[in-house]
Amino acid sequence: MDTTKALKTVTALCSKKEYCCQEIRLKLEKWDIPEKEICFILGYLQKNNFINEKRYAQFYARDKFRFNKWGKQKISLMLKQKGISPDFISLALKELDKENYEQTCLQLFRQKQHKLKAEKEVSAMARLIRFGLARGFDYDTVRHCLNLLKEENQTDSPEDIKDDVSDA
Repeated sequence: MDTTKALKTVTALCSKKEYCCQEIRLKLEKWDIPEKEICFILGYLQKNNFINEKRYAQFYARDKFRFNKWGKQKISLMLKQKGISPDFISLALKELDKENYEQTCLQLFRQKQHKLKAEKEVSAMARLIRFGLARGFDYDTVRHCLNLLKEENQTDSPEDIKDDVSDA
């Protein structure tokens, strides 16, 4: 593929979807475009705002949190692998709503807990911690959400219902 055709192709791609420089660079290398031409194309795309790393990081973080229910650590790791600047990563992660972040973590724990009902409490808690960390939530958020889940479970327990009935 020649340079002008490659430029037209990647501008069309970038106008339909957000891409980072690394993704476009890999596509151009796959098409055997010389390095000098790759730098020219990437410069053109950035100058004309087809590629914007800050915008990419913001959309990526928002979408991975909303649709994949990833935590900040996993999002950060994936953005680093894509070669995004740490400043843009931290800016994108700051935009995630803290309350919504904790509610999402808690919701994931509730869903996972239903699958673990038969297990002992200690074993289930360990599995929930591993699950939360694997999803990319930080340990403090995981502990906070597990404490909230414990409080919910204690208020919903059958013993509390029996106590309420015997008091009446």
